[in-house]
Amino acid sequence: MKEVIEFTHYQSKNQLDLFVCNNPKFKTNLIQLFIIEPLSAAKASKTALVPFVLYRGSQKFPSRRDLKIRLDQLYGADLTISVTKRGENQILGFTLEVVNEEFLPEKEPLLEQGMKLLFEIIFNPLFAEGFVEQEKDFLKQDIVSLINDKYSYSIQRCYQEMCKQEPFGVFKLGEVDELEKINQGVLYRYYQEMINSSYMALFVIGDLAEERVAEQLEQIFSFRHRQPSLANNTTVVSAVNQTKEIIEELNVRQGKLCLGFRTAITRGDSAYYPLLFYNGILGSFPHSKLFQNVREKEGLAYYADSYLESTKGLLMITSGIDFPNYERAREIILLQVEQIKQGQITDNEYQWTKKALLNRYRSVADANKALSSHYLLGLINHKTESIDQFMKELEQVTKEEIIEVAQKIQLDTIYFLKKEEGKDATGN
Repeated sequence: MKEVIEFTHYQSKNQLDLFVCNNPKFKTNLIQLFIIEPLSAAKASKTALVPFVLYRGSQKFPSRRDLKIRLDQLYGADLTISVTKRGENQILGFTLEVVNEEFLPEKEPLLEQGMKLLFEIIFNPLFAEGFVEQEKDFLKQDIVSLINDKYSYSIQRCYQEMCKQEPFGVFKLGEVDELEKINQGVLYRYYQEMINSSYMALFVIGDLAEERVAEQLEQIFSFRHRQPSLANNTTVVSAVNQTKEIIEELNVRQGKLCLGFRTAITRGDSAYYPLLFYNGILGSFPHSKLFQNVREKEGLAYYADSYLESTKGLLMITSGIDFPNYERAREIILLQVEQIKQGQITDNEYQWTKKALLNRYRSVADANKALSSHYLLGLINHKTESIDQFMKELEQVTKEEIIEVAQKIQLDTIYFLKKEEGKDATGN
């Protein structure tokens, strides 16, 4: 019988949402806490700074060295933090992975100790002024250094131009100008507000007893909290009045061409499954039209692919090209988009895409972090479903549905990053 991987939802007395998944295939136990904030230019830098300051030390473990010693005592537990953007939501992630205690000779309560450590780091922070100022400097460097990664920089610039009047245009780490306004007192007060009233979700995945884990979470994560509903106020734009073309010059060796499209389809829509097929046929696999025609057949690009932003309803095509190839590369890329719209999908493209998508989601079921990310994305988009349910929907997608989706795709912004005139390029 096929294994069905499900999360069981509990809610604590302080209204914290708990999602627990018992899966015997995993040899470690994963504990994750996500804090979800509406994305805004005014708050993005403060929100992004918080986890880096928390990671520096807590009341019980006042330095990173003390924290490292405690992680070593927990048999080399792995602690990571993250700042991501999904639609117009900024998400802080705190992840602790510990060995399943069943494999320990003494069978210590490692999962419970891991929960206590995560609680200590997040809810008993030190917030030393020195930590705040140092992490501000590090975050500033991260924001400024985005321009050194021309691939990521070009995508961010395309999104900024595409969503200039929308929160989605804000960089996930915020802006340097807003960062400069932050001090220890400002950040601490902001963090207290966040803890009291932001949406939070706790995920635990592993070979475990779900109800017992929920009881432990209830006891350990006891703090004053008003859980709001997870509204996801992301604005999905369905109409494009006029396509924008942005050409920017920098000291680069290789041109970066990005084409941003509005799909008007999100993870919560039934059309999302054929949209995944559309993206697969267009550019997310080696057999896709962009790779085969723009890169292999025409030799116009060093890379050419596409991917979805499934909470905002966007599709991005990215390619690395030689500067003189701009017009021709853009023409061939848009030809691939038009061909799908006209129904030019071969049986091989359809079947290979189906196989590739099903394999991708089978691998999600085999990786605990990917599994929680899949479920969290569903949670944000108000459509949670197991991997099995998700794959059943993919199995039923038809060519006609893919073509119907293709009719909705609208080109919004063309962004091209090229070499500055009269300069020898040294960047990537």
